Amino acid sequence: MRKNILQVLIVVMSGLMLLSFAFNKRNYQTECVTIETDGYVTIKIWDTKKGAKYKSEQARKDAIHAILYSGISGGNGCSTQPPILNKSEEQGNFKPIQKSFFAKKGKWSMFTRSSATETSLPTNLGVNNWKVYQVSISKNELRKYLEEQKIIKSLTNGF
Repeated sequence: MRKNILQVLIVVMSGLMLLSFAFNKRNYQTECVTIETDGYVTIKIWDTKKGAKYKSEQARKDAIHAILYSGISGGNGCSTQPPILNKSEEQGNFKPIQKSFFAKKGKWSMFTRSSATETSLPTNLGVNNWKVYQVSISKNELRKYLEEQKIIKSLTNGF
């Protein structure tokens, strides 16, 4: 009897884990273009599921999401950019405002300077039916905003 309950529990937990992955809407890939001295990071971004249907506004939101949660890997002369929200506590602090932050008229748009369709595709794509955007994000201003909202601590905190 205990063995059956344990098996059912394992099946249910496994199903819930798979569902959580199935509802993840983020399918973007990024490639660093430049890191500028004024605090901007410029990246190429594309969606592996949407391809040519990928919209500019979504690319800008995804670029902010990448800076916040996954960071940007190094390459093309860029150093690796770790995520701003690199601790689970910080991610938890951001969660209550995340929906309003990424809303249509949310604060996210204050931190992107441009979103242009890129003419040269990243080398690993090789197919011409992709929309690849070049987006510039003000990482310094985004960090400052998160500090003001008490989501993350200042880099100078504790010195």
